Amino acid sequence: MSAGSADAVVRVSVVIPLKRVNPHLEECLAHLRAQTYRAFDVYVVTDDPETLPVEGLRVHFLASGPVPPNVKRMLAGQHSKAEILAFIDDDAYPLPRWLENAVRHFDTPSVIGVGGPGMTPPMDAAMQQASGAVYASALVSGGYTYRFLPAALRTVDDYPSCNLLLRREPFLRHVPACIRYWPGEDTKLCLALTRDEGGTIVYDPEVRVFHHRRPLFWQHFRQVWSYAVHRGFFSKRYPETSLRPAYFVPSVFVVANLALLLSWPWNPVVRQLAPYLISIYAAVVVLASLAAIRSHRANPLAVAVGIYFTHMTYGTGFLVGLTRKELKR
Repeated sequence: MSAGSADAVVRVSVVIPLKRVNPHLEECLAHLRAQTYRAFDVYVVTDDPETLPVEGLRVHFLASGPVPPNVKRMLAGQHSKAEILAFIDDDAYPLPRWLENAVRHFDTPSVIGVGGPGMTPPMDAAMQQASGAVYASALVSGGYTYRFLPAALRTVDDYPSCNLLLRREPFLRHVPACIRYWPGEDTKLCLALTRDEGGTIVYDPEVRVFHHRRPLFWQHFRQVWSYAVHRGFFSKRYPETSLRPAYFVPSVFVVANLALLLSWPWNPVVRQLAPYLISIYAAVVVLASLAAIRSHRANPLAVAVGIYFTHMTYGTGFLVGLTRKELKR
């Protein structure tokens, strides 16, 4: 669908929250200029007042002060007059038919949101590729690998805001109650939009963006830890979409590792069985790492190490989240 192909054109505002103008933003804007769907403008929300020469796009620069990205998205939504808000991170960039493929779903009144995969860019460095491969592995993301690789069209009830389009009016009704959490506000927001508004969120594999990864190891694990703590807390606060067995598996793995370590010195049965269990796990990790190089230019050894420590980091962070009475903003 192009801007002139229908009598009633759906207006879109693309929202990019970031701390300051950077090369990733320029890359994102360059790819927005190549969009086949033209009925859109762009809101760039930075901490301090900034601007950037941009040709071929209608770009609004807003200054929000040092607030999290979720507050910046709300601010842009309040300024926009478009029917649809298209959220994308500054370190991501869309394929040319990103908006065209997404907007068509909003012809169905019940559709309140549309999301698509955030793939690892082919030019990312080796350790970024390894991070992307870890996330895209079924051994890490389970049934949620569609967030990182194209998969079958489906409906979802929870989707990350790095590649998410929402109807503006219901977004504005619910986002004030969600911005106390970051990351994780998108989980609470999607729950409100599907449960309270009765809307549907569509995952379309053709609504694609490339999303630069945090490199292994430290930056990747910091991100995983943050996600895990929020998910652990949300499993108590918002069980409708967070109290799911898949999210508990890494914590079971952490507990099993700890039990194995503590019982090894005095339990002969554990000493006898442990080598077999470790070998089976190692073999599965190796196979998953080798499979990852089909979609990523990643070193299998780095991916294997990344998978193990992602399991340990997420499992521990999830348990920490379970113990929290509240999360700091």
